[in-house]
Amino acid sequence: MTASITGKLWQMKSTNVRGGLNLSQKLGISPIVGHILSSRGFVETDIALSFLTPKLSDLPDPNHLMDMDKAVARLMVAIENNEKIAIFGDYDVDGGCATALLVRYFRSIGLEALLYIPDRMTEGYGPNNQAMDTLKEMGADVVITVDCGSVAFEPMAYAQKIGLDVIITDHHQTVPEKPECVALVNPNRVDETSPCTMLSGAGVAFYMVLSLTRALREKGFFNDDRNEPDNRYLLDLVAVSTVCDMVPLLGPNRVLVAMGLKALASRRNLGLAALADVSGVNEKPNTYHAGFMIGPRINAGGRISDCDLGAKLLATENQEEAMRLAEHLHLLNEERKNIESEVLAEALTQAEKLMADNPNCLIVAGEGWHEGVIGIVASRVKEKFHRPTVVIAIDGEEAKGSGRSISGVDLGKAIIDNKHLLIKGGGHKMAAGLSIQTTQIEAFRQAMEQHVTAQINNTEDDLLTQKLYVDDCISLAGVNLKLLDELDRLEPYGNGHYEPKFVISGVYVNYAKAVGADGSHLSLSISSSTGDQLRGIAFRAMENDIGPFLLAAQRSKKSVSVLATLKRNSWQGRDSVQMQVVDVMEGTFKNS
Repeated sequence: MTASITGKLWQMKSTNVRGGLNLSQKLGISPIVGHILSSRGFVETDIALSFLTPKLSDLPDPNHLMDMDKAVARLMVAIENNEKIAIFGDYDVDGGCATALLVRYFRSIGLEALLYIPDRMTEGYGPNNQAMDTLKEMGADVVITVDCGSVAFEPMAYAQKIGLDVIITDHHQTVPEKPECVALVNPNRVDETSPCTMLSGAGVAFYMVLSLTRALREKGFFNDDRNEPDNRYLLDLVAVSTVCDMVPLLGPNRVLVAMGLKALASRRNLGLAALADVSGVNEKPNTYHAGFMIGPRINAGGRISDCDLGAKLLATENQEEAMRLAEHLHLLNEERKNIESEVLAEALTQAEKLMADNPNCLIVAGEGWHEGVIGIVASRVKEKFHRPTVVIAIDGEEAKGSGRSISGVDLGKAIIDNKHLLIKGGGHKMAAGLSIQTTQIEAFRQAMEQHVTAQINNTEDDLLTQKLYVDDCISLAGVNLKLLDELDRLEPYGNGHYEPKFVISGVYVNYAKAVGADGSHLSLSISSSTGDQLRGIAFRAMENDIGPFLLAAQRSKKSVSVLATLKRNSWQGRDSVQMQVVDVMEGTFKNS
């Protein structure tokens, strides 16, 4: 391993050379794709082929999930008796997608479900008594929670008391106790044994749709007068939710996202189509478009405005309403960026001071910080310092926090194990949310430091030294469109299956210039000693050491090594290869 200019370690992925060549020969793929598959654990031919050709038939049976039978049985009764069904969702992308998915599904079988997203500022995360009262007054008989509810003990008991039957669908970590409900469908239940693990909230909702559709089909619900809906067209919502909620794109999730991107390209969902238009997505959508262009706009309403805007947009069947809501969310997203930048600056200042003591966990807090952006700010602080991070917005005697973790540290477990210090809290391995008394913040900081330290000490891996895994070393002469065509077979990329990163070693910077509205990015060109060249972009490079280093390398003419991903650049009908710089180091890369 060799340290880069940013202090990260570049580490070549261990690989089975013979296994990679075997895959190349048997599957008719390039040696480089065989090498990447082998290094990522896909050594068996049938498993590698399944990975390269994801199919819906590969999905596990949704009925394997605990309580799925109970959930479907209650919904069958509700449909038969024409009872009113309400969907209660979270206000983030996953919750909005899951809510809209169920609203659209029930509409497709002739039922108009109620849609309810709690207000972030006044109600907070998850079910609450007031919301249950409201849904009861609206005529609800059955409430389905999506992306929330697993630890909502008091609100669930209250819902039962006032005559609401609640089906919880969720994917967050749970405790051994189960809330009072008809069914708790959650792949992260402590007693769950199904292979349907690590789904997004919308993924769980989709599995329930599959199970319910099967039950309705077997009962003869679909006939000449009532067609069975094509549930594949709900997968666009599952794909967006899975990508945005950072759920690993492996196993069933790879299938759901691959098929979901095809559904997204069909533009059947008017809300998603409108978001793609206002976001400037004018090509075949991929996980980047879902995660960084469409997702943030869905989130914008829940962060700083009306929390149900995203879900309403994704559920609408009206073209004019779709465009109106999409444009509104686009403007809110611009406002969100401004608010975020102010909070981020203060959070980074605090984090810099805390890092003087070299903590294993960062907890920063500020009065007046907008709670709608603290999750994004936590991600940015975590990226900069590579520490599990919780950002807390203080509002008088109470405060709300949002956390993001690093690989190897289970943040959701840390939150749940310290729930005695919280008003409420929960999450999963990589993200969590909480409410806390302001006076408890310091005690919480100390408890989290101890808990995270214990997790870190319980592994042989150096979790706090950020590693960048290298998929292969390539020469500029080998970078061409044919290589990109081969790499396309590995898509879609996301958490758990990242875009391949390549080292281009011993090259020279022959052009470098700061670009972008604020000059934070760097446009560059590199060349080899044999004259081969490659253009590229280094995003936000002027905000760290990468930009100044590359500018200096252009002047000094010293050789550098670049770690980059390869992109297809289309301009005026012509395609070319462009690199996206991830990191850089001096001289020639030597793997140790």
